[in-house]
Amino acid sequence: MEESYFLGANSRAGFASLYRHFAAAPGDTLHVIKGGPGTGKSGLMRSIAAAAKERGFDVETVLCSGDPDSLDGVYIPTLRQGWVDGTAPHTLDPAHFGADGDYAELGRFCRLPLKDADRARALERYRAYQARYAAAYRWLAAAGAAHDAAPTATLPEEAEKKLRRRIRGILQRLAPRGAGGAEKARFLSAISCRGELKLELPERYATVYRLDEGRGLAPKALRIAAEEAAARGLGRILCPSPLCPTELEGLLLPEAGIAFLTGERRAETERSIHLDALLPPPEREEKLARRRASQLQRSALEAAVEQLRLAKARHDELEAVYRPYMDFSALTEFTEQTVRALFA
Repeated sequence: MEESYFLGANSRAGFASLYRHFAAAPGDTLHVIKGGPGTGKSGLMRSIAAAAKERGFDVETVLCSGDPDSLDGVYIPTLRQGWVDGTAPHTLDPAHFGADGDYAELGRFCRLPLKDADRARALERYRAYQARYAAAYRWLAAAGAAHDAAPTATLPEEAEKKLRRRIRGILQRLAPRGAGGAEKARFLSAISCRGELKLELPERYATVYRLDEGRGLAPKALRIAAEEAAARGLGRILCPSPLCPTELEGLLLPEAGIAFLTGERRAETERSIHLDALLPPPEREEKLARRRASQLQRSALEAAVEQLRLAKARHDELEAVYRPYMDFSALTEFTEQTVRALFA
């Protein structure tokens, strides 16, 4: 089985990282891959993931939030082994080199230095790529400001108690008590060069509770669900919003196979929690303000996605500069040696 998720997000405040959660549990080994554009970091991880699946291992793949067709990480739970792209913007290092991690330097397969013309092309592509990302983040900041402009309803005390009782009842009915499971965080969606992407849920989450609302109550409800799950000793995966990472858009409970989510997701069993029903009907002014804020947010997000698309094009051009300098036969040999050693 393969599970995919994001650990980075293009957010209103720039790049948001959850990579501290990757291959960081006691007993894990983290292999940090270094190398410039086009040096084969994603390809190495795809080869490791494919070899693991061929041998019947479960695999977790971390997708790149800017380009979801590229991998930023792969983790094999049974072997407690993880590989991650440790270059900017998600710069990462092993906590204790040689004890719980090491480095794989792929830049050594690139025959440097670049020729003068290629060096000039590379610098120009770097600048163009970075400029597009800077523009994208300005638009994402505007989208975040529009999000803040939408009125957020306040949940009355009695309504909050009612919601908490309902969530507690769901967990008591469907979730066995845990043993103080850990809390992790992952992004289930991304703002990328391909638009706003929502990943499919892994098959283990057979029961989905969709938070049906339009007045900004979902993040509060998800926090309540996380608190109740923690009180029951369940492991929890918090799923922040990529635009506003301080707000949750989902909560996964792996031991119980339950997910609490905003938006549409396919599941074997889906139920709705109608949060707006806990409140009195909105005034006309509130509805109008939310509609205007939503329109502004949508326009800003569309502009941000266009800039990310152009950034991806510049990055592809940058990789093309380095490709003729790569010793791919040596890289292939290194990849094969890595796979053999892993499964020896």
